[in-house]
Amino acid sequence: MSQDILPTNPEKPLGGRYQIINKLGAGGFGRTFLAEDLHLPGHPQCVVKQLKPQTSEPETLAMARRLFDTEAEVLYQLGNHDQIPRLLAHFEDNEEFYLAQEFIEGEPLTKEFAKGQPWTESQVIDLLQDILQVLAFVHEQQVIHRDIKPPNLIRRQGDGKIVLIDFGAVKQVSSQVVNPETGETNLTISIGTKGYMPNEQLAGTPRFSSDVYAVGMLGIQALTGVHPKSMGEDPQTGEMVWREHAPHVSPELAGILDKMVCYDFRDRYPTAADALAALQNLLGSRQDSLLITSSSGLKDTLPSQKRQPTPDELALAEELTEVDTNLGETNIWVPTEFPVQSSEDNHDTTVSLFRRQPSVDAPQTRVPPKTKLRLIPRQWVKLWPWLAVLTAVGVTFVVTKTVFSPQFAGRAVNRSGVLADQPSTPTPTQPTTPKPPPRKLTAEELQKEGERLKAAGKYQEALTFYDQAIALKPKFAEAYGGRCYCLNKLEKFSEAMVACNDALDLKPKYPEAMWGKGNAYQQQKRLTKALALYEQAIIKKPKFAEAWVSRGMVLQSLGRSYEALWAVDRAIDLERNSADAWTTKGEALWELGRWDEAIVALDKALELQPNHPEALKLRQQARKEMGR
Repeated sequence: MSQDILPTNPEKPLGGRYQIINKLGAGGFGRTFLAEDLHLPGHPQCVVKQLKPQTSEPETLAMARRLFDTEAEVLYQLGNHDQIPRLLAHFEDNEEFYLAQEFIEGEPLTKEFAKGQPWTESQVIDLLQDILQVLAFVHEQQVIHRDIKPPNLIRRQGDGKIVLIDFGAVKQVSSQVVNPETGETNLTISIGTKGYMPNEQLAGTPRFSSDVYAVGMLGIQALTGVHPKSMGEDPQTGEMVWREHAPHVSPELAGILDKMVCYDFRDRYPTAADALAALQNLLGSRQDSLLITSSSGLKDTLPSQKRQPTPDELALAEELTEVDTNLGETNIWVPTEFPVQSSEDNHDTTVSLFRRQPSVDAPQTRVPPKTKLRLIPRQWVKLWPWLAVLTAVGVTFVVTKTVFSPQFAGRAVNRSGVLADQPSTPTPTQPTTPKPPPRKLTAEELQKEGERLKAAGKYQEALTFYDQAIALKPKFAEAYGGRCYCLNKLEKFSEAMVACNDALDLKPKYPEAMWGKGNAYQQQKRLTKALALYEQAIIKKPKFAEAWVSRGMVLQSLGRSYEALWAVDRAIDLERNSADAWTTKGEALWELGRWDEAIVALDKALELQPNHPEALKLRQQARKEMGR
């Protein structure tokens, strides 16, 4: 470490307490060092910031000292927030000012922006909410940050949350200057970074809305992958022109961002709390629209008139329900009452694992297999007489060729993965030609059978097929992922961890394996590790509903109800029929004192799964405490 960046006496602990280890950074206003606190057991690491006023004039130093003490008091107060580094101490050494702050392990947002890849809208909303929540707290303390930018936002290693650093104390004290003509001191507060700093801040009059502007620019940068300095401006209005770089953004989110970065501060959200409220209203309106859609969507898809099926149609439907599922696309029939279309065809067969695990035998709101019928568009109903004839002829031919073909008669898959013969009563019409030798299933076919059994809740049987697939194809990541899931469901968490690690060794960016490993950690009560894995899975697969639910569950277990509520709302946006998500939402709302909303969420959970143990428990508690 070169002498010009060291404190006055590097060998002597600063303030008799902080031993410098190395330099972290340096700028025009001061220097930052990594240090050890010699007064605490184990000598924990911390960050020491050196503040150097630009003059040695006594009056300037006196004012700098007063400003330093005032700012230190503010930072002590701000450090009560989980996402702001705690100020450990402030002191003076050889007429130089120092701050000792908590050391945050993590990476600056700069690294996430470095690739220049546009983020999804849900990722941007997550980021905006994370920053605005902590910034709202800062504004409540009557503090303006003045320099919100990617390097001052650290994604904490432990839980993936954004930590807001560098509150300008260094800049305020070090910007103290003396007017040579009047001898008066003046604090220059036009602090900030080009691209994230609005005009009023450049003029030296920052406002709370100046911070809102910076956060809005961060959101636009994340959506577009373009640095704010590279954005164009409307020559007439001075407003930022950015939407052409983000054609995928919704009009609602775009409107919020436009308001955050308005040229005139009077047209922006006045504070971070106002911007956060607008964002939450957007999410609330989306949830309401989903509720309306789910209740009215079926009505719009049904024919306006119903009729009774003919006996021939009923007979045909009875035949079709016996056809192998591979012929599902030909199962066309107009029933008397149209059932709700089962989501089974497009349903992700993974099931979230939490500290409360629903029974695999719990009732599900699905149409039984023999009555799973595809909804038919309204315009096809008028053509039914012709379709019925064509379907009856076509399907009868397919069924006859498939079901009664000698090639498939009496065949089944045995435990070794071989298509084998089953005993059958010979008939005079059976061919006398020799049968072909049994065909071994491929690794992919075995894995697919394992997935089918897993979806049916037959986890032990599914393991057999996954093991056979791995025996044929040792580097089969998806088969290891299936093993991980099944072992978690069988409560063999240590074995599940091994299987997940095997899957991740073969496929490092495998979100389902990250989620499965997180489930194993969660069941072992290692919640911080589980949360980190869920966050990684969501980054890799933003629409991974089960991972969002798992994240919400862990956050609620950690007592972070507000964050948990946000996570499960995202999950419900993606998959409305998750009883676990609605239960966690009810629990979070209850903890936040929003009792009426909590009861609605719990009732929804019990509608989806009447025997959900945690939902039942919480609903009984609500009846006891609220009488309803």
